[in-house]
Amino acid sequence: MCISAEALALFLNLIVAPVTSEPGRIIVHATENDAHWVQVEDRWCTMAPQIQGREMFAELAKEDA
Repeated sequence: MCISAEALALFLNLIVAPVTSEPGRIIVHATENDAHWVQVEDRWCTMAPQIQGREMFAELAKEDA
């Protein structure tokens, strides 16, 4: 998922999780996992939604086994 710098700034101002940054990377230290946002040209991208989805399906598969 990628969003504009303005949308990321709005998101970061709304959350209460701690945040660290370095050039081209912002890390949101959420309760469950860290979400890494990486600058790609003029947008900021993260794989957090895809990673969380995979983890959820893995847990469901364990419960069905």
